[in-house]
Amino acid sequence: MTFTPTQKELFNKNIEALSNILLKESLKEIKSSKFELILGKDNLDINLKDTSDNTFLYENVIDELNTMLNTYNDKYLLYPVLYFYGFGNGVLFKALLQNKNHQHIVVFEKDIEIIWIMFHILDFSHELQNARLIVLNTNKLEIQDYNELCSFKPFFQFSRIYFLELMSHYYERFHEDVLELNKKLAENFKNSIVSHGNDPLDALQGIEQFVYNLPQMITHPSYKELLSKRKGISDTAIIVSTGPSLTKQLPLLKK
Repeated sequence: MTFTPTQKELFNKNIEALSNILLKESLKEIKSSKFELILGKDNLDINLKDTSDNTFLYENVIDELNTMLNTYNDKYLLYPVLYFYGFGNGVLFKALLQNKNHQHIVVFEKDIEIIWIMFHILDFSHELQNARLIVLNTNKLEIQDYNELCSFKPFFQFSRIYFLELMSHYYERFHEDVLELNKKLAENFKNSIVSHGNDPLDALQGIEQFVYNLPQMITHPSYKELLSKRKGISDTAIIVSTGPSLTKQLPLLKK
């Protein structure tokens, strides 16, 4: 694949903005690719053809882009961190990062030839330099990478909303790598949560509520006593929720 001087300059600009040293060096070493770049009439219509098996990165670039954007703007508009498996053409990331609520997008890529090509096509330097776009090579992930992702802010604080999204159907061929990566991330998030222990304020609140309810627990019959006293007296038992839904149940109870 041949690139113009302008495209080579763009690649160098993206490389300079990339903080991942290992990925940076690996990308510099690539001289050719099995992928064929396919550009449509629309500026966003950027696709790749894998010449090893004649498959495409996207089946329909624009339709898939719009579907993903609609989904994320509808369901995940306020998510501070998003995780993707597959760099794709990178257009989705630039679009999503227009939303200031998305502090970071973490991208895992197994075939870095895809990144190599796209770094020649689109300018990601601003997103990379500000670490809003974090790109990792799954072939060279270290323990430190998992620690940083699962222990530091804001990744740890929002670990409970973590999920890993495939960029496109093309990446289903890496399903074993996806499952292993997802497993390791989930385990590291869990370990980070356990290492922090319980929030002392939560523990104090539990003690406060227990003490507050203690007089009622002592003076009122226990569950076993209630069963023994009421057994055989009535065929009907009414269980009442004392939460916010109680107001909804009152009309029915009055009947």
